[in-house]
Amino acid sequence: MDYSRREFLALAGGLTAGIAEQPGALLPAVCGIWVLQQAAGREELARLLPSTLAPALRTPHIRGFSLRVPWNAIAARFDLLDAGLEIARSHHVAFSVRFMAGRHTPAPVFERGSPFYLRAGSQEKVPAPVMGNGMPNSIFEEAYEAHVERLARWCRKNGVHLLHLAWYGQDWAELNHGKEVRALPGYSYANWLRAHTRLIDVGLRHAGDDLAVELPFSGHGPLTDAAVSFADHVIAKIGPNNPQFFCQANGWGPNGEWGAPNAETEAAFDRVWEKPVLRGLQMIQPQDYDWPKVFSRLYETKAVYGEVYAPSFLKPNKKLLAEEVRKFSAYCENKIPFR
Repeated sequence: MDYSRREFLALAGGLTAGIAEQPGALLPAVCGIWVLQQAAGREELARLLPSTLAPALRTPHIRGFSLRVPWNAIAARFDLLDAGLEIARSHHVAFSVRFMAGRHTPAPVFERGSPFYLRAGSQEKVPAPVMGNGMPNSIFEEAYEAHVERLARWCRKNGVHLLHLAWYGQDWAELNHGKEVRALPGYSYANWLRAHTRLIDVGLRHAGDDLAVELPFSGHGPLTDAAVSFADHVIAKIGPNNPQFFCQANGWGPNGEWGAPNAETEAAFDRVWEKPVLRGLQMIQPQDYDWPKVFSRLYETKAVYGEVYAPSFLKPNKKLLAEEVRKFSAYCENKIPFR
């Protein structure tokens, strides 16, 4: 479906708080380039603001500020999110939230009995996707849903329209199907797949016409078959191209979108792009790039949005990056991309 400029403006409603009440308005609220920054506390965020974050957010035509935070940093209160929201508002851009589970999962989840494994080389606990007998890790899932419910409520209260969710993960929010997970008691591929499908369902229960949720389909694998299965599950649950859900490829760079170890695996992941599910791309590193080449992947994959790390806006090619941001903003205004 293509939008004329008049239709876009009618949907966007000026991108005011009233956008949440307009059916179908999530697409223009999300479409564009977001500045991505991770912070574990308000002090870190304040330290990054003048040197890194503010210069990036002052780039013309930026859609919004995406703040990535550890789950355990916002488990008790949302003051870090409040600070991020204030930064976004002061720069007149939108705001979105991503939390990370994995080694960032709050200690009470493990104290209540969630199975776990230790991250290699550390004593950090990472939640297991299944119990030792193969049953669902209901302890993690109940804590996860309660957290997502609180986050969704906070988003709606504050006019935030894009909520990035986490998988069981390990270091980040991405999928983890590595050898340490496959060696866990109770693991089978079917059990692992069902565990993650249930997290998709949690997100869908808290999404709506005013709030889109996202989960990354990339990570530590093997994952290519799983990514396609997750896309099929979303489509079966909410229909094709429903803006209540976005999948994301978190390996966006010169060689593709998935961060795969070789071209064959990258091509296998690309089967997701054949599915009628909305998608976004996240840069693989906060580095400098041949930005026209990198941004060409947004158009080729029909991505609705892209996330670029804040430090990239300070690199030597920052003018080229700013120009690509402008071009993609114009693209969003005239032809919001999705299948």
